[in-house]
Amino acid sequence: MTMPGSFRAQLRLPQMAGSRLTDALIKGMGAEPLEETAQGTRLAHTFGRIAVETQASGLDISLDADDRTSLAYLQLSISHRLQSLEKGIELPWDSDNRPGMLLPYFRKMQVVSTQDLTPSMRRVRLAGEDLERFSRNGLHMRLLFPPAGSTSPSWPQIGRNGDAVWPDDENRPVARVYTIRTIDVAAGLIDVDMVLHEGDAYPGAGWAARAKPGHIVGMTGPGGGEAPHTATLVLLGDETALPAIGRILEGLPKETNAIVRIEIASEEEKQLLSTRATLDLEWLVRGNAEAGTTTLLVEAAKALDIKGDDPDLFVWAGCEFSAFKSIRSHLRKELRLPNRQHLVVSYWRRGVAGVH
Repeated sequence: MTMPGSFRAQLRLPQMAGSRLTDALIKGMGAEPLEETAQGTRLAHTFGRIAVETQASGLDISLDADDRTSLAYLQLSISHRLQSLEKGIELPWDSDNRPGMLLPYFRKMQVVSTQDLTPSMRRVRLAGEDLERFSRNGLHMRLLFPPAGSTSPSWPQIGRNGDAVWPDDENRPVARVYTIRTIDVAAGLIDVDMVLHEGDAYPGAGWAARAKPGHIVGMTGPGGGEAPHTATLVLLGDETALPAIGRILEGLPKETNAIVRIEIASEEEKQLLSTRATLDLEWLVRGNAEAGTTTLLVEAAKALDIKGDDPDLFVWAGCEFSAFKSIRSHLRKELRLPNRQHLVVSYWRRGVAGVH
């Protein structure tokens, strides 16, 4: 089979049955069949195209994508899927993304400026090259914070199995997920709004508090978190979701009815949110209560005048783990809102440090 993409990868698996693998790829990765031939199957995926061919000596998997990042994501998705089917399997990819290269979705960024938006929200402006891929297919990215005092951080590379290999030395960075608040591809700039916390459990907050022009940070991505354009969009979140909510609102058309509920620590944490949509916004102030200890957001979600059988409704929420569980349960069990009409995620968990 020939495929038109600019970037390609191939893998031969002599030990796996073609029908089993093809079925697993379709069911486990969301790939859609494109074409059946005497030799195999072509599949369409978000990141590119997959061809699975049965040969006398085994099974061939060929990938093609329009850019290196998409190829890396596609290769990584298939590697994870195959490794879930057969533990310890070796995956000797022949890929345009060669082992030992820096991840194609990695960028080295430099601090340009910082600005305090509120007492606990700091905007950090970063400059970097080749940022077009970060302007689509996801609101979020990972920032890779070098160890304090490190002048030569070690960045993750592509492994033999097509996965990301993290350095195991004193210069290994710590990664945390953030929202790209704004991006200017032509100027090579992005803004990241970061909540300031105290304590070692929040390496990103500590880095943001110390950030000065010229400081270096890594970035990988993008990924996930987007909300569709629909007639009625509900956005729920605490401070950690405020950057994503702000970005989503700015991209909405005027026809959307946006219902927004945001929990914050105090009146001083309010921000001006811009949108063309019709906006119903309420700030939920918790006062002296610690973040993650109130039910303000859950109560606000349950008080909304929305119906689970409304096909033009979508609910998006980002919050602490306990609130995430309660809101998701309410949407699924009480409202019976279909899975395709809501996205509820835990942005953090009280008392638990973040992970890579």
